[in-house]
Amino acid sequence: MTWHEGTTEALGDRDVEVVAYLPDSVVAPLVATVEEDDRFEAIPVAREEEAIGILSGAWLGGKRGALVCQTSGLSNTLNAVGSLSKPWGLPFVGIVSRRGDLGEHNLAQVSGGYGMPRVLDEMGVRNSSMAAGTDVGQVVRLAADTAFSTEDPYVLMVETTLTGGKP
Repeated sequence: MTWHEGTTEALGDRDVEVVAYLPDSVVAPLVATVEEDDRFEAIPVAREEEAIGILSGAWLGGKRGALVCQTSGLSNTLNAVGSLSKPWGLPFVGIVSRRGDLGEHNLAQVSGGYGMPRVLDEMGVRNSSMAAGTDVGQVVRLAADTAFSTEDPYVLMVETTLTGGKP
């Protein structure tokens, strides 16, 4: 099973219904899999912080949600996460392709991507990485369990060793 198939199955297993995403070539296989699966309402956004509002509304409406983007896009959400998701207990699972580390070809991606786990730690947003050899399904299920039981966001960084990186 591929990383994106395992992620999709795990999100479905944990009753995630809404997936807000900003298209990117690395997460494209995940987005395609989610869009083809009737368990999900896949919502494309123009900016990643829109996704935080959509996922917050989904939670308040009784639905679980996931954010799919890359780390530079996650950087765009930090104000919304810090001023909305965290203080008001509006959870989501973030599936975020990591930029700025192994195999990165674009210097502009390094500052936001390489340091993202530390930024999230400073904000109190729990996060973990999924690299080659990770049991993706188990990790996604555990992250979803944690996010929704504690009503707090949980972000999973999907490393280039798992995805193959930017084509």
